[in-house]
Amino acid sequence: MKHKCPKCGNHMIKNGKTPAGKPRYICYGDGGRTERAVCYTTVNPEGKVRDRGGREVADELPVNPKFSRPLGKAKRFVVTSAQNATPVNKEFLESLEMYCEYNDAELIVIPFRYKNPTSTWGESQRNEEWWDPAVEPYLYNKRKKLCANLVLLGDLKIQPTAASPLTGLESITHGESGIVGHPKFQMKVIPTPSHALPKIMHSSGAVTRKNYSDTKAGKKGEFHHVFGALTVEVRGSKFHLRQLNAASDGSFIDWDMNYAPNTVTIAPRASALVMGDSHYRFMDPKVKKATFGTNGIIEQLNPENLVWHDLLDGYSRNHHHRGNVFIELSKRKADLHLVEKEVMETIQFLVDQTTKHSVKSTVISSNHDDFLRQWIVNEDWRLDPDNAKFYLETALAMVKSVNTGPGGAECVSPFAYWVNKHKVFEPNVNVLRTDESFTVNGIELGMHGHRGPNGARGTLKSFSSIGVKSITGHSHTPGIENGAYQTGTSTNLRLEYTEGPSSWLHSHVVIYANGKRSHINIIDGDFKL
Repeated sequence: MKHKCPKCGNHMIKNGKTPAGKPRYICYGDGGRTERAVCYTTVNPEGKVRDRGGREVADELPVNPKFSRPLGKAKRFVVTSAQNATPVNKEFLESLEMYCEYNDAELIVIPFRYKNPTSTWGESQRNEEWWDPAVEPYLYNKRKKLCANLVLLGDLKIQPTAASPLTGLESITHGESGIVGHPKFQMKVIPTPSHALPKIMHSSGAVTRKNYSDTKAGKKGEFHHVFGALTVEVRGSKFHLRQLNAASDGSFIDWDMNYAPNTVTIAPRASALVMGDSHYRFMDPKVKKATFGTNGIIEQLNPENLVWHDLLDGYSRNHHHRGNVFIELSKRKADLHLVEKEVMETIQFLVDQTTKHSVKSTVISSNHDDFLRQWIVNEDWRLDPDNAKFYLETALAMVKSVNTGPGGAECVSPFAYWVNKHKVFEPNVNVLRTDESFTVNGIELGMHGHRGPNGARGTLKSFSSIGVKSITGHSHTPGIENGAYQTGTSTNLRLEYTEGPSSWLHSHVVIYANGKRSHINIIDGDFKL
C-alpha cells in the first residue's frame, strides 16, 4: 500500500517505527532527495525541523535522531557499518556484542545508503530510509575524535560499490588517522613529516548482509564485501587498531580468543605470523622485545609459522654504497664491514628464535638477502682483502651448484646456502628459492613484494589484481587492498637513506586459525592495550 503525503501528495517512504511500534512514514516533499526538506511525518514527537522554506515545523520528526547519540569514554571501540533497508548478519552482530561485553568495548555502527532497485529487501530500497532495528542502538553518523590522533568519520557517506573508498581522503583528517564506514577493508598509511608516526586511514567492513544491484559495480562490491569491523584500543593519544574478520558462521578471532554468539573461547594457535621486514642488523630493539620477548607477540599467539622478509640487511656490502668512501669509513669504524660476521649473526638470530619458540621458520626470497649474491657477481675479491676468504668460499659454493635447467642457468642463492649449512642445528628453518610458492590457509606468502606481475615493480595494488590472497613486505608500509595485505617494518623508522615524509610503521600480519588476517601494529614498543 502506498502512503501519500497529506500535505503535498507525494509518495511517502518508510522511516523506522513509531514509539507505539507501528511503521513510521516520512515525506521530504521532493521524493527523498534532500533530508533537510522534511515535509510531513506520521508521528509527532518532540523536536523541531525546518521545511524547505526555512520555517520551523514543530510537529515533525528529525531524521534519525538517535544517530548522534553521545559516545562513552571507553578505552575500546568496535567500529563497523550498516546499509540502509538491509538486514544484519545476525550471527556476526551477536559475536560483536559478545566481544564488546567481554572486553568492555563500545560498538559503533556507521550508517550508509545505497540505491539498489533490485534489492531483495524493501519494495523500494533505493528510497528506503531505515536501518535494521538490531543496529539502531549503535548507529552513529557524526565526526568524533576517539583519541587525539584518531578521528571517526561517521558523517562521511561512501557508496558501497566504491572500488577504492579511501581515494581522495588522504588529507581530510589533517594529521590524524581516520576511520570511514564502508563494507570492504581498505587500509592506507599516509606519510607524515619529521619523526611523527604516519597516519592510518581505514574503512570498516560491514555488519549488514550483501545487498547489491546486478551490475558490474554491484557484483564487484558484493565480491569484496567484508563482514568485518575494526577494534580500536585507546591509551592516551596512542591507539592500536586491528581487523575483525568474520568466518562463515559469524564468529571471529581477535588475538588469542574466539568470539561467537553467546560464547567466548580460547582460539586455536595462530597459523602464521608474517613479520615486518627484519633487516636484523637494524632491527628496532623495542620491536624485537615486543615480538620475541617474554609475553611478547609470538609467546601470546603461539603461531605455527614465522615468515621472515629481508632477514639479512646486507649493509656490510650494500651495492648502493659503492663509491661512497664516507659510508665505508663509517662501517669500518663501527666494525660493520665484515660480510661473514653480518651473515652469521643474522643466521644465529634466526636459529635462536626458531628454537626458542618451537615454530617453523620460512625465509622469503627478498631483495636485501640478494645483496650477498650481487656482491659475489659484481665485485672483485682482490680489492677487498678483509672479506676475501668469505667471498671465495661463497663463490666456490655457487660454482659447484651451477646447472642448466629447463629455463636456463641455475645457481644456488648464497644466503640460502649459508642458512641451509646451519640447518643441522635447526631443521625447522626453510629458505625459499626465487618465486617459490609458500601458502598458509590458501594465502600466498612466497612473494616479498619487490617484483610485481610480469617483471614490473611490485605495488600493493598490483598484487591485489592477481586474484590470489597474499601477504607481502618490502615497502615498510602496511596496507590492505582487496585480498592483498602488506606488512610494515621491524627496523628503526629512520635509517640513513630515509628522507622526507615517511609512511613506515612497525607492523606484522597474523593469520589466525580460521584463515582470517589482521595487522598487529607496534607503537612505541606496545602492541595491544
